[in-house]
Amino acid sequence: MRNEKNVHEKTAAESKSIGFDYQYYFFLYELLQIKEGQSVGYEVKDDVHIEMRDGKQTLIQLKHSINSQSTLSEKDGDLWKTISNWIEMITDSASNRSVPSSQYKFIDNTHFLLVTNKAYSKKNEFLSKISLLKENIISVDSLKEYLIKLGTPKEGKGESQVDKYIRNLYSMDDEWVEKFIKKLDFCLSKDELFELINTRLKEKNIPERRIEHVFHAVDSSLRKMIYEEVKARRKVTINFDEYYKKFTHYFDLGRIKKLPISLYRPKDPVPDSSETFTSIRQLIDSEILDKRDEDYEDELVSIFTSKMMLLNNIEQWVQDSEITVEEKMRFNDNSKKMWETIHKKYHSKLKRKLRKVNIEDLDMEEILESASQCYYDVLGLNLTIDETELDPILSNGQFYVLSDEPSIGWLIDWKERYKENE
Repeated sequence: MRNEKNVHEKTAAESKSIGFDYQYYFFLYELLQIKEGQSVGYEVKDDVHIEMRDGKQTLIQLKHSINSQSTLSEKDGDLWKTISNWIEMITDSASNRSVPSSQYKFIDNTHFLLVTNKAYSKKNEFLSKISLLKENIISVDSLKEYLIKLGTPKEGKGESQVDKYIRNLYSMDDEWVEKFIKKLDFCLSKDELFELINTRLKEKNIPERRIEHVFHAVDSSLRKMIYEEVKARRKVTINFDEYYKKFTHYFDLGRIKKLPISLYRPKDPVPDSSETFTSIRQLIDSEILDKRDEDYEDELVSIFTSKMMLLNNIEQWVQDSEITVEEKMRFNDNSKKMWETIHKKYHSKLKRKLRKVNIEDLDMEEILESASQCYYDVLGLNLTIDETELDPILSNGQFYVLSDEPSIGWLIDWKERYKENE
């Protein structure tokens, strides 16, 4: 029997998952404000990095705490591990930075930024010391004295990992420490990334009612791109030209008058009681559908997929105030009028005969053929709603919905057959 995860394991898993999402959405946030000549990378040089046209760069570390009340303490593990990682990066001999001159050049060209949802704490003297050094109020000697004291274990206690990280900083020479600290920044209490992303989309003149749709389109496209790049063992770095080419289309969709169409397809659209639906009964009675046909199940999938996609889009448009209830009713009326014209076209001959005989006396083959011609001609129509032309899938879905009500039918006597039973 599998053991249940304990509280620590569950918390660790949740923290790791949220940490990945925090990192990804900050990458998306930065990507949405990329400028000409810049590029943004994801897990390449750092969690996120930004390269400028002039060769300068910003390295960004993202740290997320699932404790919403958490503050950044002066001996915070995430804080000092991040600084230690940057020290190792700056002094990396494999990157030809084993001597101070090359290290100083790297520092001069780099902005080091720690982003976290942890809040500022007045007790964090390290942040205060950094500000004072940047303003030249204290000397680097004073800062290092503070760091040595901070990283010295209390009497009777061994050196902790955080103490070792602190030692990594104060063991560097004075010029090195001063240069690094003056290029070090913190972005605290950065938690509402979705609000920040939405603000970026508003700044691109996306109407508020369309922001959610554009966000999901960009998010889906970006996640897919990252997956494909990582799978192909390529680095995820997007420059401005690539960004403009790949994502401008989604911003345009948010600004144009056309309705945003969801292309989501239900996985299992066919209900168990499919033959109880009036639309299906009409097609079976017209012998357009027949269980004996090899493609019978495929036809059911196509019919119910079209129907559900149309209903889902209509519902979302009304909910998002993209269309009014009155516009929906007008769309239904126009659809029925288009069906009516075609139905009359293929049943006019039969109607003339019915003036002289009963329907039982009509040729059944002729009845079925007229219904079939009517059905396939109607399916060839492309409908329009609120100046947006619907594709064949959604257009067909509308007629399946109407034949379910039933407001339309295919046989000459569809009203008598189905409306009386409703």
